[in-house]
Amino acid sequence: MDYFEQLGVSRSSTTIDIKKAYRKLANKYHPDRNDSVEAKEKFQLIQQAYDVISDPKKRALYLKQNYTVITDPREVADSFWHSAFN
Repeated sequence: MDYFEQLGVSRSSTTIDIKKAYRKLANKYHPDRNDSVEAKEKFQLIQQAYDVISDPKKRALYLKQNYTVITDPREVADSFWHSAFN
């Protein structure tokens, strides 16, 4: 699942928006407040998503790995040949 969808925010959200969404969901699914097994699993997923998209460096890497928009076909060819010979 997409980390942004996990927290219910858009890819263009600010760190403040991400933090607000995380706190709201963390309060709802925290194991101390919610005893269900699903809540514990959901809380772990929320925590993982927040760890990645709240840090600007990790967020940029995540976006680059998962949502790359190809603008130059030479980039595809270069990455293909690079991976083919390594």
